[in-house]
Amino acid sequence: MKRVRLLVLLGAIAIALPFGLMHGVAGATGGGGTSVSIKQYGDYNAFGTQLDVGLLVRCSGGMGLAEVTVTQDSPETGIPTTGTGFNPAVVCDGRTHSVGVTIIGSVFDPGKAWAEADVTADSGDAHAQRWITIQVV
Repeated sequence: MKRVRLLVLLGAIAIALPFGLMHGVAGATGGGGTSVSIKQYGDYNAFGTQLDVGLLVRCSGGMGLAEVTVTQDSPETGIPTTGTGFNPAVVCDGRTHSVGVTIIGSVFDPGKAWAEADVTADSGDAHAQRWITIQVV
């Protein structure tokens, strides 16, 4: 009886495992899939008018496009600020790469900010969002 239960359990795991792996990848499509995550810290320089946000991106199909939007409200800043930056040259070779996106022209201050990232590639689209900490470089 124990052996039958063990076989049933192993069979269920063998069937469910591939679905769980595919579902756990953000924006997974097809065989390769695309995923993106936002690094915890953003770095600002040029008196806050240039903000660098780091991503970890995995995609396939040649090249991809990364877009990042950051919004910062009080109490971190006196004037609510939103800025968007792009990186049109994301390497999509099926491996995870560090990708930088620079937002120029919006004035950010050190502290917390809300970041959203989108990656578009042949292997599919992916989205991530999180609170980041902007720090002075």
